[in-house]
Amino acid sequence: MALAALAVLGGGLAAAHYSGAVGLYQAIPAVPIGFLLAFFSVRLARRARLEHDRSLGRIGGRRLATAARILGGFALLLAITGALALGVFAVLTLASR
Repeated sequence: MALAALAVLGGGLAAAHYSGAVGLYQAIPAVPIGFLLAFFSVRLARRARLEHDRSLGRIGGRRLATAARILGGFALLLAITGALALGVFAVLTLASR
């Protein structure tokens, strides 16, 4: 799920930057979708780590859960940064009118 969050955020950014048909306003839905995917990724990684600890390490997957948590946290930070950037962009656009 963390990779999906990163893909959504990166896809929205790439579409707004490289496509002439997609502007910044059309790419806005990528931020909340990426935020939700990243949030659920961090939650699922935490749950997987707790299951690993509960089973005393017999089920394995601690490294994968740690990697998912790190990628999910990174995607969460990117989504928050994107939301702040869009907010500043909206304020500056309204102020220039």
